[in-house]
Amino acid sequence: MLNIENLSVAYGKIAAIKEVSLHLDAGEIVAIIGANGAGKSTLINAVSGVVPVQSGTVRFQDAEIHKMPAWKIARQGVVQIPEGRKVFPKMTVRENLEMGAYAEKNAADTLRHAEEMETMFPVLRERRNQLAGTLSGGEQQMLAIARGLMARPKLLMFDEPSMGLSPVMVEKVFQIIRTIHQQGITVLLVEQNAKKSLQIAERAYVLETGRITLADTGANLLENALVKRAYLGIAS
Repeated sequence: MLNIENLSVAYGKIAAIKEVSLHLDAGEIVAIIGANGAGKSTLINAVSGVVPVQSGTVRFQDAEIHKMPAWKIARQGVVQIPEGRKVFPKMTVRENLEMGAYAEKNAADTLRHAEEMETMFPVLRERRNQLAGTLSGGEQQMLAIARGLMARPKLLMFDEPSMGLSPVMVEKVFQIIRTIHQQGITVLLVEQNAKKSLQIAERAYVLETGRITLADTGANLLENALVKRAYLGIAS
């Protein structure tokens, strides 16, 4: 479904991503783990068109998307849940949901889908008319995920979805990711919580200073001595 080949991204003279190649098959959960500053967010921002690609290719369902603007990539079915939620704080919960369906031309379909999201995330029904900026961090994350689902994604990319959340809410977020996957949506998960990510990922890549250094199944990486020492806090 998604094929990245020899992708490089730079901020001025600073190389952030260096000839990265990876792939996702339809229906997978694939995780990218790595330390802060490894380039994880830059990688998915390049896929979604938020930052320009210096070299290499990104193909989604056989279409080259790395030269497309971000809005067109989103319309291809590639949707990103951004780091830090980035809800529209001065808009209501319902208005935020409607923004996720900006490409939908049928108002009745948008309304029906918003109601589906409020069924999936009951707290959003309770907060429907509340300004998004007044929600708790966990509630904002639910809203950000629901807003992404409003775009009817084929590939949903999560950027640090557990950041700043309580342990209880982290558990809830990862359960939601499992549920989304069970609905047939392919998931690319960028996350510093390596243990949680590898527990739910079918495959995973380790990104270090802009390069892929390891690739294996999630289960195998959980048992990898280097991963245990560097990312799980377990001495080998």
